[in-house]
Amino acid sequence: MLKVSILVLICKDIGFDEFFQEFLFNKVEICDELKNKIIESRKIYEREAKKGNVYGYSTSLGALINKQNVHNREREKIILREHDTSIGKNAPSLLIKATMLVRLIQLSKGNSPVRIEVIERLRDAINNNIIPIVPILGSVGASGDLAPLSRIFRCLIYGEGFAYYNNEKVSCNDALHNSGLEIFELEPGEALALINSNAFSTAMSLINTYVIEKIFNLSLDVAKESLYLSGCNNQHYSEAIYETKKQPGVKKVIEKLNNPCLDTPRLQDPYSIRCIPQIYGALFDTIRFSKEVLKNEMNSSSDNPIIYSGNVYHACQFHAIYSGIISDFLKTAAIPVMNSVERRISQLLDGKINRKSDFLLKEKSVVGAMIMQYTAASISAYSRGSSISMSSHSIPTSGTQEDVVSMAPNSSLELMKINGLFLRLVSIEKAINMFNEEKDLPDPKDLLEKSYEYLINKGDLNKYSELLNYFF
Repeated sequence: MLKVSILVLICKDIGFDEFFQEFLFNKVEICDELKNKIIESRKIYEREAKKGNVYGYSTSLGALINKQNVHNREREKIILREHDTSIGKNAPSLLIKATMLVRLIQLSKGNSPVRIEVIERLRDAINNNIIPIVPILGSVGASGDLAPLSRIFRCLIYGEGFAYYNNEKVSCNDALHNSGLEIFELEPGEALALINSNAFSTAMSLINTYVIEKIFNLSLDVAKESLYLSGCNNQHYSEAIYETKKQPGVKKVIEKLNNPCLDTPRLQDPYSIRCIPQIYGALFDTIRFSKEVLKNEMNSSSDNPIIYSGNVYHACQFHAIYSGIISDFLKTAAIPVMNSVERRISQLLDGKINRKSDFLLKEKSVVGAMIMQYTAASISAYSRGSSISMSSHSIPTSGTQEDVVSMAPNSSLELMKINGLFLRLVSIEKAINMFNEEKDLPDPKDLLEKSYEYLINKGDLNKYSELLNYFF
């Protein structure tokens, strides 16, 4: 786990790239203006809640909303315990840290009915690098990410469970104690406010979008190498293409490739070579759109109820449908690019394209680089099964009260899988190019390992390796 360093201030909306470049790996603080708003919102909530008919304060939860609630501090702890039902493999620690930061940003807006002390506890946990250990499965991305967030706040408030602290697995109680943080009690309504959020879903979508953009750029760099080695018709990457195709991504891709076709041996290249601006351009524009949507979601209220203009409102701000659809959208846009990578790998093994020999056969070679394409085909085929929409697979929860849920975490889990496969597929194309340039007979396995490590380092993806290696 990377240690935090400088202090950055949460005071206004945070940009998508800013989240990763300035906030995720540094200490954070909330500005006084927002702290004052947080304090005032809690006062409003308590005033209105004592009048009755406020969800979670004078009522029970979910489909039990009509059951009256006797509010007390013990009940807040019970709420976290009963919602803590995640199972399965532990989530990547960086994902949980991102979840904590997203929740802090959401709570800092001052529309949530929690005391400043509770929000400061979350801040202190981030700054002391206390990362609760949270199983990955259990949230439907609506009513809040109840199960994972309950596990997080049982750890940070009551010291229950385990966490990573100074790169070691310790009890949450020890992590808090060693950071000078004491266990304390939540006030009525605060447990619900902490977990009635889409922070887990939003963080998953955020971090996977950031990673796929890096892989996209790496893939374009490798594709440029392939075009240089194989030759290509420079008309495919000319000004005429982006001037007549009114899609911003096409122009961006052509600009990044910078017309690598120094040698033009063919009038019409195969689609995996000729259509790179269009196929990659579509993913570029999807990423650009996704970043804007997720920036808005990260900076939005994510509670029920919320405090606004001196009143308490009940709504559906916790619903993670935006995050779920974005993850599904990115998966759909990534698959054609991955298909083109696999097809380009096959083309690079064709003597008519590489202008050397079929399968890049060398002296003493039996099959050359043939079998690397088999691996690419396996990855490409597997990835298509993960590309189906998860946000369309709602299963109602809490009886008929929560009857349309987002399944956003499932969408992002599949996107995380796609990211791992995408990078490995790009590493095979890179390995093919390395094989092509070798004079002597190389070991394909060595090239595959070297190419993958090269891409991880070039893309500055070492911090995200746990996510990329989560499934494979």
